Amino acid sequence: MKNLFFSFGFVFSIILISSSPLSFGDVGSVSVESFDVDYNIENGVLDSIFLDPDFIELIIMMDTTSDGTIELTIPRNLLDAKFDTTDDVFFILVDGFETDYAEINSNSDSRTLVIPFFSGDSVIDIIGTDALTPFSTESEIPSWIKNNAGWWADGQIDDVAFIQGIQYLITNGILEV
Repeated sequence: MKNLFFSFGFVFSIILISSSPLSFGDVGSVSVESFDVDYNIENGVLDSIFLDPDFIELIIMMDTTSDGTIELTIPRNLLDAKFDTTDDVFFILVDGFETDYAEINSNSDSRTLVIPFFSGDSVIDIIGTDALTPFSTESEIPSWIKNNAGWWADGQIDDVAFIQGIQYLITNGILEV
């Protein structure tokens, strides 16, 4: 009797497993330019995500085995799509073809998109209007330089002394022109 129940349970498990479609997914978070992009992909595996600020796009590389979707939560400071101050649509390409998507969540920090793909698709481009610039071109002028310029502007030092100070900074590699 015990063997009969075991056999019945084993056969039932095999039937249940063989009748369900085989699918797999990948869930996680990827750091892109110090921002976490959360993802959940069905019927695929995420290989990488990177930002191309020149084209204002996020590029997703993946391996897919059948039709599926990928859900991405994108921080607005990394990539966003705006028209004036209002949210705008992203332009989405899956292997070079424009694709519709669903935006399932939006808040002041991030936007969550669900993007469908077909079996074999491997690249998704999410194109926005604003992207993080990875290299800051803004420099802070040291206060002692501001002081010298202020003294010169106020007439506390003459033109010759001010120019000699600038020449000293350039000659010693402190200031580049």
